[in-house]
Amino acid sequence: MSRPGTITDRRRQRGALTVLTPLLLLLVVILSVMALDGARLYSLRGEMQAQVNVAAQAGASATQSCGGFAPTTAMIRQRALAAAQAQGYSADADALTVTSGVIEAPTGDNVLAFRPVNFIEESNAVLVSYTRREPISILLPESVFGTLDITVNAASRKEVVATLSAAGSTASVDSGIVGGLLGAVLGDPFYVLDPTSLDSLRNTTVLLGDVLTETGVADVTGLLGLDGRTLAAALRDIGGISSPVGQTLDDLLGAAGLETVSVSEVLEVVEGTQVPANSEFPLYDMLISLVLNVAESQQDAPGGFLAVPLDVDLDLGAVANIDASVRLNVGEAPRIVIGPARQDADGNWVTRFYAPDIRLQVLADVQLLSLGGLLSGANVYLPLAVNVGGAEGEFVSARCAAGSVNQVEIGVNLNRSVARLGTGTIDTDTGAIIPEIGDLDVLGLLGLQVLSADVFIDGEVPGITETNVVISDEYPLYCGEMGCSEDTYQDTGDGVGGLDLDLDLQNVALLGLPVQLTPLLNLLEGLLADVVQLLAGSLINPLLESLGLGLGGVTVTLTNATQGSSQVIENVPVVAGD
Repeated sequence: MSRPGTITDRRRQRGALTVLTPLLLLLVVILSVMALDGARLYSLRGEMQAQVNVAAQAGASATQSCGGFAPTTAMIRQRALAAAQAQGYSADADALTVTSGVIEAPTGDNVLAFRPVNFIEESNAVLVSYTRREPISILLPESVFGTLDITVNAASRKEVVATLSAAGSTASVDSGIVGGLLGAVLGDPFYVLDPTSLDSLRNTTVLLGDVLTETGVADVTGLLGLDGRTLAAALRDIGGISSPVGQTLDDLLGAAGLETVSVSEVLEVVEGTQVPANSEFPLYDMLISLVLNVAESQQDAPGGFLAVPLDVDLDLGAVANIDASVRLNVGEAPRIVIGPARQDADGNWVTRFYAPDIRLQVLADVQLLSLGGLLSGANVYLPLAVNVGGAEGEFVSARCAAGSVNQVEIGVNLNRSVARLGTGTIDTDTGAIIPEIGDLDVLGLLGLQVLSADVFIDGEVPGITETNVVISDEYPLYCGEMGCSEDTYQDTGDGVGGLDLDLDLQNVALLGLPVQLTPLLNLLEGLLADVVQLLAGSLINPLLESLGLGLGGVTVTLTNATQGSSQVIENVPVVAGD
């Protein structure tokens, strides 16, 4: 016997199911469609992200730090669009937003952000953004479910980081002159640097990783905080204390004041630059920078000059003999600089290198030999002051390696100011030449003075200004276990041949009485001009070239270039621009 109400309840349940089943089926269909649409939108976003990734990478290869001379925003956009289209991008070109800028950590932490810039010269990165409006569902009515804006972005950074210096690593460097510089800071007038040791110094580079290991610091920041004595000892140990290089650096450790020199005065790393452990530094340039920094610390003695113990005995054959002494004043020592090719927000190139600011005092005793007739010769005292003038360079362009090409191109601007030479002394505060006169005494047959005169000399060598100079068009990024050889660019300008000399004999007196002997004075002025040219060409210019600059010229050394892998950041935060 059935229970009351059972049949009624079942009928009610069947009625409810009749109503709910279609609704449930509709809900399942809708959810299935939305799941498919979600997968479609997710896949579409992935495709869009891939397109902006390759576009950013392609655009970054045309920025200031990677695109060679005269990059343009048009070229950046062209490369970015072409790469996106090759990845399947088919929307209007204007839908792809391409912005040049820099990738940096604005808050000083490890979170990288993109900052747009107003001028392409500041750029090392490209941000590519793409927004596309899509219906939420392609099967369900758009009027009900609406649309969705999908936005993706990616930033990519590419740059070449170069190691540059202007401290004299040239093939023409003389071991006697470099030995004299070392002897000056060591206080040893008899110090000798043999040619083998000089060749070893010139041909040796050191790896940053080796220096970090030897000094016991973790990174470049720690290295820059060390003193010069610690650096010199580390370089000695890396080279091997029994090697010619090690022996020279071991000698340098005896220089007073070496501990007052900071490594940051020898090596400069542009802020924000990543320096890999396989970066190489030129040992010769590091030595010269250490020596000149020590010289700068030692020249506080009266007069502000450091005597350079050089054996200077020059001759003009049967015309003249010259005995000279040299004193050195360092206005600023050079640094080895590591950084990229781009400008800062103020329009200054961030990687700038300098040749040393040097002043010389050359005290020359000259013996003019037979002058003919009743004159046996002449004795001349020339106090020559040389203000070498400043030289600086800027790393302004780099063309990145790409594909199977393993080389990069490095370009710089160079500016070499006028070098001045004259009778006088140097104001060590300003570098100006304070005029003085030299003395000329003409001797008769019995060696008695018969004629005297004051000697006034004023001369200059024009400087040079060059822009967009390619110092290396195929510098290799990878060189195997032996490492890369350095590239040296030397612009001598007009050199000694460009010395514009004004030489004048004044207050001429014969046996104490004023006279005007034009033919004899012309002869004497011509001989003295030859003497000054010999001093400039055989003493002053070689000494300066060992320090990275000659009269009117400058030498630039490239010892390392790294590019690293392209850096891509998806959904990068964007900070305020210039």
